[in-house]
Amino acid sequence: MVVKLEEKDLKILKCLEENGSYNLDEISKITNISRSTVHYRLKKFKKMGLIKGTLIELNPEALGLDITTVTFVSVSYNNTTPEEIGQKLASISGVFAVYYILGDFDFIVIARAKDREDLKRILREIHAIDGVVKTGTHFVASIIKEEKRLLVNYNEEDLKKLFCE
Repeated sequence: MVVKLEEKDLKILKCLEENGSYNLDEISKITNISRSTVHYRLKKFKKMGLIKGTLIELNPEALGLDITTVTFVSVSYNNTTPEEIGQKLASISGVFAVYYILGDFDFIVIARAKDREDLKRILREIHAIDGVVKTGTHFVASIIKEEKRLLVNYNEEDLKKLFCE
């Protein structure tokens, strides 16, 4: 179900994406929307499934997870489905994104590793999945953009066109 939003909704959601721990009073003050309206809309967003939870963002480098890789995975589907293979890839410790794609490969796997040994473990687990035929792993030299917040990736005009009209 695609949700239609009002400008007030976008203001509230952008505020929450900026800092998920803001309380009602802080959101109200920042957005200039009454506390009762903010409260009502947040309840509505949760009921609609628009808000999935609140997260804090950890700094991977500060935790020693300095190696980021992008692995392209080619699969032969014998007695399995893309969903099953995707779930197996996603369950590997250190993998934080799996995308089923169309093209020369079937999946893209994004992983973070602490060191080469950790990376080798991740790659061994990928290759151990029944049906994996070929992989190509690329090391990320520098992260230019890695934005987990959704709305900040759009300018105000596009947000209104996409979600309010």
